[in-house]
Amino acid sequence: MFSKIRTKVDYVPTKKTALAFAIALHLNVHETNELLSAAGYTLSRSSKVDVIIEFFIQQSNYNIHEINEALFAFDQPLLGA
Repeated sequence: MFSKIRTKVDYVPTKKTALAFAIALHLNVHETNELLSAAGYTLSRSSKVDVIIEFFIQQSNYNIHEINEALFAFDQPLLGA
């Protein structure tokens, strides 16, 4: 995926992909918003996924399994799935 982003000038990752990168890179909330903004997205308080992801980032918990468990509990799409 990273190679595709780097080599294809017109490629725009999905928000889900950008969030997965933010988690993998252990970005803080500000850095996550900068990454999302570069792809044309933002964290939204009206999105359950975004609220859950932001909570885990604020807690400095980047464990994808725990994040996916929380997403699953709220019937939201999982990251990396």
